[in-house]
Amino acid sequence: MEIRILGSIELWTGSALADLGPARQRSILGALLVDPERPVPLESLVDRVWGDRPPAGVRNVVHTYVTRLRRALARASAELPEPISLVRSPAGYLVSTDPGVVDLVRFRRLLKDAQQETLGDLERSVLLQQALALWRGDALGGMHSDWAARVRETLRQLHHEALSQWADTEIRLERPAAVLAELRAALLTDPLSEQLGERLMLALYLEGRSVDALEHYQSMRELIAKELGTDPSPRVQQLYETILRGETAAPAPMPERSAEPHGGGTPSVPARPPSAVPHMLPLDLPDFTGRERELELAQRTLTHPSATQPPAVLVVGGGGVGKTALAVRLGHRLRSAFPEGQLYAALRGSGARPADPHAVLGRLLRALGTDPDEIPADPDERAEVYRLALTGRRLLITLDDAFDDEQVQPLLPGSGDCAVLLTSRGRLSTPLGARVLHLAELPHGHSVRLLARLLGNERITQEPAAAAAIARYCGGLPLALRAAAVRLNARPHWSLRRYADRLSDEGRRLDELAHSSLSVRASFTASYNALPEDAREVLRCLADLTVSEFDARLACPVLGKDFATIEDACEQLVEAHFLTVAEPAVADLPTRYRLDGLQRSFAAGLRTGRPEEAPEAVQPSA
Repeated sequence: MEIRILGSIELWTGSALADLGPARQRSILGALLVDPERPVPLESLVDRVWGDRPPAGVRNVVHTYVTRLRRALARASAELPEPISLVRSPAGYLVSTDPGVVDLVRFRRLLKDAQQETLGDLERSVLLQQALALWRGDALGGMHSDWAARVRETLRQLHHEALSQWADTEIRLERPAAVLAELRAALLTDPLSEQLGERLMLALYLEGRSVDALEHYQSMRELIAKELGTDPSPRVQQLYETILRGETAAPAPMPERSAEPHGGGTPSVPARPPSAVPHMLPLDLPDFTGRERELELAQRTLTHPSATQPPAVLVVGGGGVGKTALAVRLGHRLRSAFPEGQLYAALRGSGARPADPHAVLGRLLRALGTDPDEIPADPDERAEVYRLALTGRRLLITLDDAFDDEQVQPLLPGSGDCAVLLTSRGRLSTPLGARVLHLAELPHGHSVRLLARLLGNERITQEPAAAAAIARYCGGLPLALRAAAVRLNARPHWSLRRYADRLSDEGRRLDELAHSSLSVRASFTASYNALPEDAREVLRCLADLTVSEFDARLACPVLGKDFATIEDACEQLVEAHFLTVAEPAVADLPTRYRLDGLQRSFAAGLRTGRPEEAPEAVQPSA
């Protein structure tokens, strides 16, 4: 049994979500559970739920809702040794249950346990992570009274305090990369929080990403000036100056643990050892699935240095197939093989504005410890300084989502001491004689396994046929599987069969495979926008074919173009991963192509309207 208010107000028994009725009815339960061991008088309950605008006959309304809640709680907890009840006493209404079933109570207990003086930082980190994992969004979701807004703000600050304590702990454990994603996510909803912003700056700095830390300070300073008419706190400004000067010593020693269990202190910069090396890789995906063959081949290639030329691997694949995730997983696996550091650059080749290699060189040089004043403005000179900085150092250089050879060339090392890992949708030749790995969609079994890791094994085993159907509709594309899982996790009251039925409608399938920044259509659109016009026109028309497999001759009368034009366009669509070559190919006969799965859904959508504008970047998918 679990009652959740750190997000929407929900009651779970095992994997079943109880029906708590309409929003106002759920709000009454939420109002009683903020402090579940204290009765709430009727007048206070009305204020918490309706504020100063209660409905006529509010006492009768409350009585009706309480009666329905009692029935819902009794049904949901009928098999428990001590069923949950909603009782009324002279002091007010009270939910009679073990307070430990309420996520807010567990959160507070874990936060208190993490303050024990006898704990080491490893144990403290585990407790704080468990506490933070209880949060699913804004507390008391669905409640709109002034009281709820005040409580929500108080709890939000408590969440920020727990997140700050965890960040401090991970920094002391020399694991700053672990906190970057959580800090960034929290700052999206509270960009004015200097408490979180300072810790993000510090974590970026300790990860060798000084430029990103400075950029965040500038963004935060501008926002604070605009919204509050003031400057960041002296402590934040001091950290900014420290990073700007590239100091290797802290202005003050970092304590072993926070001296203030509940508030406000911020960590100072720990001393950086003289041998500090850049570790710029993004956080690895804990649910990464499959790809063992590709990982093994790439690892074998990258760990066999050459005396004259850096070993290199080029990972090629369509949008959303998991190139970035594979590169990041490989980079973390090879960390011990490259003791002098790992450089990483997101080149945004699939976006509307690929990264400027001149600017990327500047970031990489600063990460390598080059004084900003010594970085040349001239592009050729900057590339030369970069190659000199790499000489004699054994580093892994990951160039993710490369646009073309011209973008990549200045970023390559000049000797065989380093190794280079590149990812691209296919616009590159083979720089440095790179070994090319073509990344295909996941096999069906791995797709189901990834869904299980994203949704939980219990949910998959309850509906194995529906889970298999969802995996098939996702076509083995990790981005699609992740989008499906995010949508299902956001709607725990949906069965897998209900979602599979929605995916079965090809006309709306891509709409279903989108959530927040995860969008299959947006990923495909980026590749589509990069195609020549002939290839785009052919793709738009191919959806009209009644067969999945065809050759250019079959398409000629449908498309109204000559054989050579259609064949060239089809080959370009193969390179862009919209078409696949049907196997086996027969010598001296026209190549047969296939358009199916999500690519066919995308092509069909092009017939009804223009695709959405390609985003600047697409999230890593698996």
